[in-house]
Amino acid sequence: MSRHNVEDWLAEFDIPAAGGQPDPMGGGPPMSDPTMGNPGGDPNVANMPPQDMNPQPQEVPQDDITQDPQVPEMPEPGNSDEDFETWKRNYFKESIKGDVENLLDLMSPMREKENLQPYQRKFVEDNWNVQLIRRNENVSQTSKEIRKSIREQLDVNNPGTSVVEHLHRALDTRPMLNNKFIQMLGYGAYKGELHRKFIAALTSSVEVSSGHERENIIFNENEYSIKISTRFNAEWGEIPVGSWSLREDDPERYLSEPELKRLQEGSPEEKEVLRKRIVIESISKQFEDRSYLLHVVNDDGAISALGWDLSNCLRSAYAEGKVLVRTRTSDNSEAMIDDGGNIIPLIDLNIYFVRETGQQDEEGQPENEEIEFMERRNGMLFLTAGLQTIKDAATATQGMNFKEIPYQGNPSDLKVLRRCVFSTHDLIMKECV
Repeated sequence: MSRHNVEDWLAEFDIPAAGGQPDPMGGGPPMSDPTMGNPGGDPNVANMPPQDMNPQPQEVPQDDITQDPQVPEMPEPGNSDEDFETWKRNYFKESIKGDVENLLDLMSPMREKENLQPYQRKFVEDNWNVQLIRRNENVSQTSKEIRKSIREQLDVNNPGTSVVEHLHRALDTRPMLNNKFIQMLGYGAYKGELHRKFIAALTSSVEVSSGHERENIIFNENEYSIKISTRFNAEWGEIPVGSWSLREDDPERYLSEPELKRLQEGSPEEKEVLRKRIVIESISKQFEDRSYLLHVVNDDGAISALGWDLSNCLRSAYAEGKVLVRTRTSDNSEAMIDDGGNIIPLIDLNIYFVRETGQQDEEGQPENEEIEFMERRNGMLFLTAGLQTIKDAATATQGMNFKEIPYQGNPSDLKVLRRCVFSTHDLIMKECV
C-alpha cells in the first residue's frame, strides 16, 4: 500500500505533513541505468565527422609506462546493500528511544536515495508511515505508556500474551483509538496494512514485512526483541498462521534413539503417539521465535484481541492433553509422483482443542468434546477456532491471552465508522506535490 493511502487515513488525526517532498520513486524499483542500451558507447558519436574510408598508415606512439601508477586504481570500497543494512541497524537501535522526529530525520536522507532496492524502499516508506501516525498526541502518549508497561512487566516466556495485555490496558480507556479498528474494516484488502502500521505505532515497533511467512513488526529493547506477526480479520476462523510441512529429518530431530526404534518397530498405538508428537514439535519449533497479535472486530463493534505464543501454547497444551492431532486425506489433498510413477497423497491434519462438557460419561468420568482449533490445508496452517473456542482455550492453556473491549459509542454510529473511508477516486486521483 502506498504512503499516500495511509496519510489519507490519518487525516482525522490532524497529523501535519512531514518535511520534504514526496518521493516519486516511493515503493518502486530503482531507476534503470541510462547507459544500459549503449554499453561502452559514446553519446557524441552522431556528431563526429565522417571517417576516411582509406586512411593512410600512421606511426603508432609508444606508451610511456614510467608514468603508470605502481598499484592499479580500484573503485572506492562500499556496497549499497551493506550501507543500507548498517543504516537499518542504526534505525533499530534508535527505535528503542521512540523519538519520532529523530527517526523521521534519520529516514529523510535514505528516502532521497534513488538506488534503493524495492525491499529497501518498502522498509523506509513503511516505517515513515508508522512515525507519521506516532506524531498524533494520543498515539504518542499511548505508545509511551505501552512501552513502559512492557519494559516493567514482560513475561519473557510468553511475550505475545504480555504485549496484548499491556495494549489492552492502554486502549481500554481510549475509545477514539479503538474506533480506528472499526474504521479499518471499511478498507477491505487494505485493512491488514493499516492494522500493521497502527500496531507498530502504538507499540513503537519497527515494521519489517507484510506477508504471512515471517514476523511483521519487531519490538526492540536493549536486552531483547519481540518478533510479532499481526493479523486483522472481520471474524474468527480461517486466520492464516504460515506455511508448514513436515521435514524428512524431523523424527531424528525430535525423538530419542529408543523412540526412533519404536517408531519403526513398535505397536500401532506407539507409532501413532510418536507421529503426533513429531508434528507438534515440528510446528512448535518452526514458530517458536514468533508471537501473534490478532484483532477481530465483531458486528456489534466489540474489539477482540488475542496474544498468542503459538510454540509454548501447543507444546504445553499437548503435554496436558488439551489438544490432539488427527491426520486425514481427501480428494483435495496435495499429492506427489514418485520415481515409479505412483501417486503419493500428502496427508493434511487437524489440531483439536479438548474441552470438558461439564457432563460425565457412563463410567462417571468427565466427558470431553473435540473442537476444531487449527488446520493444515494445502501447505498452510490456519487458526480455525471460533470465538467461544478461543475464549475457552485462552483460559485453559498457556501462551494465549484473550481480551475484549466493547463498543462504547452510539450503536447508530457503527455504520458511519465502517463507511468512514476514502473513495477509490480519492486514492487513485490524489495529486502529488
